[in-house]
Amino acid sequence: MHADVAAPDEVLLEPVIWSLFSVGGFITAFLLPVTLFLLFFAAPFHLWPFDPAAYGTFLAHWKEPLVRLFFFVLIGGSLFHGTHRLKFMLMDAGFKGPAAEALLDLILNGVAIFGSLGALYYALRGWLF
Repeated sequence: MHADVAAPDEVLLEPVIWSLFSVGGFITAFLLPVTLFLLFFAAPFHLWPFDPAAYGTFLAHWKEPLVRLFFFVLIGGSLFHGTHRLKFMLMDAGFKGPAAEALLDLILNGVAIFGSLGALYYALRGWLF
């Protein structure tokens, strides 16, 4: 590429998609396993303090903005990473060509966007609405 040649629109959007993929990969690799361990394994195996009477306190923490932001970023990042990875797995499996790639982009990025918007709705519901 030369500096005097105008870049096509595809080149300008590609770094944004790759950055969402990268952030989603970090979140999925580091934060999702820890969250799943704490929520589903640590308390039942008594590795984490667990008191059934404190369930109301647990639900009260959900109203805190940082907890809601954490789960929004966790879900949205994992969705963007997973759908991007699935796209390239499907392309390697035989969905090749510009039309197939455009269709996969539309469907899978749509799933990631709508899933992230759903997570955002649940993160803001009861807090701002």
